[in-house]
This record gives sequence, C-alpha cells and structure tokens, in this order.
Amino acid sequence: MPDLTREQAREVDRIAMEELHLPGIVLMENAARGIAQVALRCLERHPGPVSVVCGPGNNGGDGLAAARHLANAGANVKVHLVVPAEAYRAGSDPAIHLAVVLAMGLAVRDNLDLGGAGLILDGIFGTGLTRAVRPPFGSAIEAINGAGSPVLAIDLPSGLDANTGAILGMAVRADVTATMGARKVGFALGDGPAHVGEVEVIDLGIPPTVIERASAGS
Repeated sequence: MPDLTREQAREVDRIAMEELHLPGIVLMENAARGIAQVALRCLERHPGPVSVVCGPGNNGGDGLAAARHLANAGANVKVHLVVPAEAYRAGSDPAIHLAVVLAMGLAVRDNLDLGGAGLILDGIFGTGLTRAVRPPFGSAIEAINGAGSPVLAIDLPSGLDANTGAILGMAVRADVTATMGARKVGFALGDGPAHVGEVEVIDLGIPPTVIERASAGS
C-alpha cells in the first residue's frame, strides 16, 4: 500500500464519500472501531484508565467514537475536550459523536488533567494541519507529552506535518500511531520517525483500488 500525502488522503475521502456513497460518519465509525482495537491491545501491556484528548475536528470525532467503543469493551474512559462542547459545529460528525458520548454518561472533562492514565489517545489534529500549533491546542500537546503515560496517536501525532514530517511548533510524541487507510509520507521524513512510534494501519472499509488511485493522482 503506498504512503499518502495529506492531499492524497483527502482525495481518498472524497472518492469514498462522493463516488462510493460512503457517508463520512460511516468512515469515522470504521476508524473508531480500528482505533479501539489498537487501544485495547495497548491496554493489555499497560492496564489502566484511558484518557481521550479531543479537538473539535474529525480527528477528535474519531477519538470520541473510539471512546464509546472502549467504554463498551469495559475500559475506564475519560474524554478531555480541548475546546468547549459549544465549539463543535452543530450537526457535524464530531458533534454527533460527542452527543452520543454525553448521552452514554461517559466522563467528559474540559481540563487536561491526564494523571494516572494507563493510555492517552491523541485526537487533537489530523493530516490537515499545515501551520504552527496555536493556543489552546499547544497546552493539550504539552499535557500529553508531560503525562508520562503511553500515547496512541489517531492518524498521526498532533503537530506533525503529514507531508514533510516537520514539527509545526510542537508535536505529540506517540508510542503507537493508528493511521487511517495507509501510512502518511511524513512518517518517514524529518522528525516523523521520532514521533510516530509503532504504526498500525486502520482499515476504513475503502477498497484498496481507491487508495492506489488517489496515490497516483488520477
């Protein structure tokens, strides 16, 4: 499977949603199931509570949906929102998954107290980040890196450039990265190798030919 740039990853999503008629929330659900499976394997090595740190975009939506699956599997899950719930765009896929988490009664916090976590899920930024990390997201990255717990990054470590492997001001240092569909080009470049840890590729239910087509630019 070829490594993807951010533009190619975006094209994979476009083909899946526009041509294959796979709704974005279905792709997010498939991502979440895979993330949760990786997280549960991590918890076998490092038992303890799970802290899921979520931004308001699709990366955070993946984290919120994964939190549900982890809770269903019996994990002790806490969700930490980097921005207030009101900042989630009404009707968006992340907002829907946040509503589900709240309806389930999972612990949802607006602080970054990650002490005592057996595992931290980084769901702050995905491949779309192209500029230096700004407040309040920098504080979230610092909290993750300073917690002293194993870290599972969703798609890629927040703050890492998907194309170049450059650090965009600051970046999460992950022990494991659960990446969507295919590895990203930046994993092997620049600071990427020092930040992604072990890489697990999550099957989104998209035909491999779509990924190959997107990587070829046609």
